[in-house]
Amino acid sequence: MKTASFVGTCPARSTKVLVTPRINHPYTLKKIIATFPIGAINLMKLRFFMAIDDQAPATGAPTGISILADYGQVDYVVGDGTKKELDHELEVRAAGSFLKVYAQNDDYYPHDIDVQMTIEQKERRP
Repeated sequence: MKTASFVGTCPARSTKVLVTPRINHPYTLKKIIATFPIGAINLMKLRFFMAIDDQAPATGAPTGISILADYGQVDYVVGDGTKKELDHELEVRAAGSFLKVYAQNDDYYPHDIDVQMTIEQKERRP
């Protein structure tokens, strides 16, 4: 098991994209943990993506597949002084992908981004 950590600050009334280095092996995403600071009052949305590129636009959503889009009413999480632990398996069979966190801050104050994604490395197939 490996953990990819994402740490940064999303400016007020803005967006921020954080991207892992290239993951050079197949893997299964096992868990996402998102910690929201006190005072975020559900105004900062966090979305999680898997992509084949490392694009991190200065504004707007990144390229890739939204990890939470399949079954939820929404594809993001929010919070206020809380930790959200998401047991969410996603198998990535190809080597050379990236994980991304997309923060959208609708508040008039900046908020910290604190996310961990746990992955289980898989063997490369011949």
